[in-house]
Amino acid sequence: MAQLKIALFCSGGMSTSLVGSKMQKVYDSEHKDVQVDAYDLGMVDEVGGGVDVIMLAPQIGWAYDQVKQSYPDTKIIKLTMQEFGSMNGQVLVDRLAQEGIEG
Repeated sequence: MAQLKIALFCSGGMSTSLVGSKMQKVYDSEHKDVQVDAYDLGMVDEVGGGVDVIMLAPQIGWAYDQVKQSYPDTKIIKLTMQEFGSMNGQVLVDRLAQEGIEG
C-alpha cells in the first residue's frame, strides 16, 4: 500500500506543525506508513493535489467548501476547536480512523 499523505492547514502554520508532529509520532509508533505535513492555507493549491487527506484547522473552517470544490476526490476534514485545541496527536489520529482513514 502506498504511503498515506496528510496535509494539515491553518492560518499561520505554527500550531499546526506542532499538532502535525504529534500525529506523526503516533503513526510512527504504530509503524504506519503515513506522512503528516503542516502548511499555511496559502499553500493549499500547491500541495492539495498531491495528498490523500486535507485537514483544516478550526480557524480556517470557512474555507471547507472552497477546498472541497477544488479537490473533490480528496478527503477533507474540518477539525473542531476541541480536537485541534487538545494538541493531542492521538485525538486527531482517532478522528481520522472514525472517518475511515488509517495508515
